[in-house]
Amino acid sequence: MKNRFIFLIALLLQLAMYGQEEVATINGEGKFSTIKQSFNVVDETSGNFFVFLEDRDRVYGFMFDENYNILGTTICPDLHSKFKAIIGYAIESKVITLFMNTPNGRSYGAMTFDFEKGMAQAKELGFKLRGEKYLEAIHYNNDLYLLSVPNRGSQLNVYAFNNDLDHTLHEIIFKENSFLDQKGKAFDFSEIAIKSTIGQIEPNTPNVLELTSKDLKFYKKGDSLSITSDHFREHTHLIQIDLASFEHSVKKLPQPEFEGFNLSVKSNSFLMEDKLFQIASDSDKLQFQIVEISSGKIIKKIAVTDDEQLEFKNTPIIQEGGDFDSYRELEKTNKFLRKISNGGIGLSIYKQNGVYEITMGSTVEKPNNAVIVGGALGGLAGGIIVASFNNLNYTYNGYKNTKSVRITGLFDKDFNHLEGSISENPFDRIKTTFENTKGATAETIFKLNESFIWGHYNRKENNYRLVKFSE
Repeated sequence: MKNRFIFLIALLLQLAMYGQEEVATINGEGKFSTIKQSFNVVDETSGNFFVFLEDRDRVYGFMFDENYNILGTTICPDLHSKFKAIIGYAIESKVITLFMNTPNGRSYGAMTFDFEKGMAQAKELGFKLRGEKYLEAIHYNNDLYLLSVPNRGSQLNVYAFNNDLDHTLHEIIFKENSFLDQKGKAFDFSEIAIKSTIGQIEPNTPNVLELTSKDLKFYKKGDSLSITSDHFREHTHLIQIDLASFEHSVKKLPQPEFEGFNLSVKSNSFLMEDKLFQIASDSDKLQFQIVEISSGKIIKKIAVTDDEQLEFKNTPIIQEGGDFDSYRELEKTNKFLRKISNGGIGLSIYKQNGVYEITMGSTVEKPNNAVIVGGALGGLAGGIIVASFNNLNYTYNGYKNTKSVRITGLFDKDFNHLEGSISENPFDRIKTTFENTKGATAETIFKLNESFIWGHYNRKENNYRLVKFSE
């Protein structure tokens, strides 16, 4: 009892030190004895949120209102073990359905939690993808929108699922010559999408290079879905879709140019506001530009060669997550260019207090292409893989476990370089708190009312805590 009291006092002092607040606790006594991982869903319409705790063979569901009052609980058995990943959800009032799929993306199942009746059920769906590849899932008006691409043709399929498990197919057919390479040769969307690495970007978050270095990225904001493709080195294709009408457009935005035909050049992009941030580099030269999408005008351009200083950076050249040294600082521009031209190049833009923090660099895959999920290696621990639908959690875990070479620069609203140091972001504060919280496991991260919420399980205390961090 004495040790528990000391632990609670230490925790409260730590929370006060970092300006945090513990907002809810789930006591496991009489409910669960061990938790493998946790995940969450926020109802963007009502402000309510759901916390899910996975035990050995079941999932415990808890529904809260936006003031952290608990509204209901229920328990659902796990689906068949062939369903590995949660891809998304649909919500109607106090009923939420979590959708899962198999590793090949063909078969689907659902776990439905009814917090009004205190009931739950798991079932396999009759829906299957045949002759199509699963790409990603997004959420619109609390329904699940499953995105897939037929194996042939220039088409994107959108399957809209509601909480009744019914679905409606919306076909987005791209015009001929929508996707051209540098020589003007036309490609079908399927040829691009099937060969691409895929990621969904979390807005207003310090996204990691492990995510932003993907070739095909999805950006959901309000009624709009934007998709960027950097399949071709010479340009970025931007697909914009109105989710209310499914009207769409495709734009081709040139990347910075390099002389001659250079196969070693790598490029990528990042979409934010009405701007496309683009980077292209080989071992001799790096070019960065910002394009205003509405006009196509280049509003900022930076070029640096391997024998010049990186005058626009506010951090050292950081190499993190290496096989021998977990953290190193590189001195020379040529080493930085050589490193990023050999990895997966990418950009990450985070706006904090009106200042743009622009990170550029490259990432290297973890051993065996493992995916970091909830602090463990997803798929190896025997649990549900949640990274595919919880982008913020994936980003946070990538932030803690990054393997990248990078620099970060500060820029004002007109993209003039600013002097100064990089401000601590919410992930930094959460990471520090995690490292100082003894026995914290099964972490999850979500945003609620402009605050970040960190959830974690303490095995010794057998309880689950939610802690609020202001952005």
